[in-house]
Amino acid sequence: MRACVSEYLYMHVCNDLACDTSRMVVKRQEFNAEQERMFEKWQVPRKYYEMIEGLSYIKGEGYFIYLKKGYINDVTGGRNIHYEKTSEVRRIIGKMHKQ
Repeated sequence: MRACVSEYLYMHVCNDLACDTSRMVVKRQEFNAEQERMFEKWQVPRKYYEMIEGLSYIKGEGYFIYLKKGYINDVTGGRNIHYEKTSEVRRIIGKMHKQ
C-alpha cells in the first residue's frame, strides 16, 4: 500500500513540475551549498548547470534532477530525471539539451 501511495504522489509531483504548476518548487537562479556538493559528487559538468532548475537526493528513492522549461532529456523524454545510482545519472546527464 505504501509503495502505491508513494508512486501516486511521485507521479503527481512529476506532472506538476512538467507543467510548471507546482507550488512546492521555488524558482532559483543559484544553487545552495548542498546542491553544489551534489553537482560535484555526481560529476555534472558546469555547462549543464544552466539547464537545471533543481536537484535532490532522497535516501532509498534515488537522485532527482528537474530541468528548466525549454530543456529536455532524451533518455527520459521530459524535464524530470530520476535514477537510483549516480552512475546512471552520469550516463544520461549528457542527453540534456534545449527543445
